[in-house]
Amino acid sequence: MSGLLYKNFRINRSSFIFSLCTAAVCCLTLILLCLFAGSSMIRDEEAANNTALIVTVVYYLAFMLPAMTTIMIFQADESRICTAFAMGLPQGAKGHVLSKYYYLLITNTITLFMLFVCDTILTVMLDGLFSASPVLVILFGWRLMLMAVEIPFIIRFGSQRGLNIKGAMVGILFAVIAVYFLFGDISWLNGNDDPIKALIAWLQSGDLIFWLGLFPFFSGAAYYISYRISVCVYRKGAENYEQ
Repeated sequence: MSGLLYKNFRINRSSFIFSLCTAAVCCLTLILLCLFAGSSMIRDEEAANNTALIVTVVYYLAFMLPAMTTIMIFQADESRICTAFAMGLPQGAKGHVLSKYYYLLITNTITLFMLFVCDTILTVMLDGLFSASPVLVILFGWRLMLMAVEIPFIIRFGSQRGLNIKGAMVGILFAVIAVYFLFGDISWLNGNDDPIKALIAWLQSGDLIFWLGLFPFFSGAAYYISYRISVCVYRKGAENYEQ
């Protein structure tokens, strides 16, 4: 397994470096912002809510911008020669697929660690009055969930068709959100002069906090189930690869 992991890091070193640089830039941006703005970032409730939103968006970008390179991890092996080589390994297709999942998990865990260090620095700079660590855990779980859905499609249908299916799924998700805001219960938003404050209050509501706390466990289970599915469809997907 170590050899397969080394192969993935070697072949995908550019995407790995991009992931590290993205996280580093996001961390540096927040630290500089905190350095220049100082305590004004949390001088009152409105400022604290705006700071929470900005930090959440930056953390989200740190996780999601490298996601654009996920497809490259699989493109390198989309040939029947590579498939035959993978199936001829002692670990077989199972080890080959598992190394991909480990590679993505390790790279995202490194990003999570870097952001945790950044968040700790922000907390110290703001005298312990602000922390977005729970947001990091939720975003990490969300990234795992997206990969859990995306990877089996890429392995089964190839990177290009898998990307198209992913795009369709994202479109459906946005459509569901739009329908909710048009016809769903948005009483938590109506009558509020500050939508950001209303959104944060809704996210901090007791029932939602409980489910958000369970979300990382659900996403971890989904990631494992996704791996099992990918192993099952790997051979079938290899039939679509070119020579």
